[in-house]
Amino acid sequence: MQLSIDLKTKDIISLISQMSLNELEKVKNSLVERELYFKKFQKDDIENIINDFKREEYSNDFLTDLEEGLKKSSVYK
Repeated sequence: MQLSIDLKTKDIISLISQMSLNELEKVKNSLVERELYFKKFQKDDIENIINDFKREEYSNDFLTDLEEGLKKSSVYK
């Protein structure tokens, strides 16, 4: 049997605020075990990021350093 309910964020916070430290620790451990705290990162094209900074009138030296850094970063590999 599967049960599905809709909860609003404020309801979840309210429930959490009523929990004991021991109960909170169990919830935390359960979240970590299931890796529920990770959200998939959706990266944007480096060109789009650079264009955003260009619109804010950052210097060309900064933009070059930023682009090189992004290309080397683990997020974009």
